[in-house]
Amino acid sequence: MQGYESVPNPGGYMPPPQTDPYAQAPGGYAQAPGGYPQAAGGYPQSPGGYGANPYQAQGYANQPMPPMGVAPVIIPGITYTFVMDPMQELALSTGVLIRQQPQFFEQISGCESPNVYFVFSQSPSTGFKLLFKCKEQSECCQRQCCSASMREFIMDIKHVANEMGIRESFQNSFIRAHKPFKCTCFCLERPEMTATYSQGGELLGRVRQPFTCCDPKFEIYDSSGALKYFIYADCCQCGICCANNFCGKMSEARFNIYNDVNMTQMVGSIVKKTATLSEMVTSADSYQITFPAQALPNEKLLLIIAGLMIDYQYFEEKAGDNNNNNNNHY
Repeated sequence: MQGYESVPNPGGYMPPPQTDPYAQAPGGYAQAPGGYPQAAGGYPQSPGGYGANPYQAQGYANQPMPPMGVAPVIIPGITYTFVMDPMQELALSTGVLIRQQPQFFEQISGCESPNVYFVFSQSPSTGFKLLFKCKEQSECCQRQCCSASMREFIMDIKHVANEMGIRESFQNSFIRAHKPFKCTCFCLERPEMTATYSQGGELLGRVRQPFTCCDPKFEIYDSSGALKYFIYADCCQCGICCANNFCGKMSEARFNIYNDVNMTQMVGSIVKKTATLSEMVTSADSYQITFPAQALPNEKLLLIIAGLMIDYQYFEEKAGDNNNNNNNHY
C-alpha cells in the first residue's frame, strides 16, 4: 500500500482501508473534486469552495461524520430530514418553505431580537428537507430604533447537514447576504441586498427594490449583473395593506415572479402564508416560494433571499407592535 513500503512490518500488519464517507453521492451522481457530490444534471459546483466536503472547508476534515439521529423539533408541526448537498437539492426542488422562528421573549420583553429563519424544500413524496438556517446579524440599537425596512443587517445563511448542525458551534456558513442601512425616500436610497458565497467571497447576485408609486416590485440580478427576474405584487391585497393587523395576518399576500420586463409571463410566486397560532401572537411569518421551472440553483438561492427581503420590507414588525406601524417603502 502506498506510504507503507519503507516501514518495517514483521507481523504482516496491513492498515485498514481508508474509506471516504462522501465517495458515493445519493442517486449515483458523478463526484465533484474533493469527493462532494456533483449536482443533478451536471450542474457545476458553486464557487467559494462548496464543491468540496463542507466539513473539510470548516476544518472538520479529520473528524468522523456525526451519526444521523432524530431531527430535533425547531418548528412545531414540521417533521423533516437533512440533505448533504443543498445545491443538488435545489436543482431538484420546485419550491421551498421559509418559516420564521417565533420569538416569544420579544413579546414579553418588548426588545427586538435578531430574526431566525429555516428554509425547507418540500415535495409530496419526500416531505420536508431542511436546507438552511438563516440568522440575522445586526446592531441592537438599530433593531430597537429603526424600522426593519431601514436597518442594516447581515443574513448568515448556513447549511444544516444533520442534527448536530442545529447547534451554533457546528454550522457551515454557506451564503452571506448584506442589506446596508437605507433611509429611503421615493427614488433615493432604494433598498437592496447583495449576496456572496461565504467560502471565497464570490458574488452570488443581488436583490433590489426599485421605486414604484404603489405596487411593490423587486428585481433579481445574477453575479454578472444580468437582470433575471421581476417580483411584483398588488398593493391592494389585505395581506399587504393590513400587513400586521389581525386581518392581514389571516390573509395571504402573493408576490408573482416574472422573467420578462413587461411582466406578462408569470413563472413562479412568493406567498406569505396565513398565520399559524404561534405566528398570531408573535411577529413570525411563513413564506411558500414556487420556483420558475427553468431556474438554476443559484437563481433559486437569490429568490430565497428575495423572500427574506420581502419579509423585512413589508411584514417585519417590532416586538409588541400590532398596529402595522412598520414603514413600508414602495
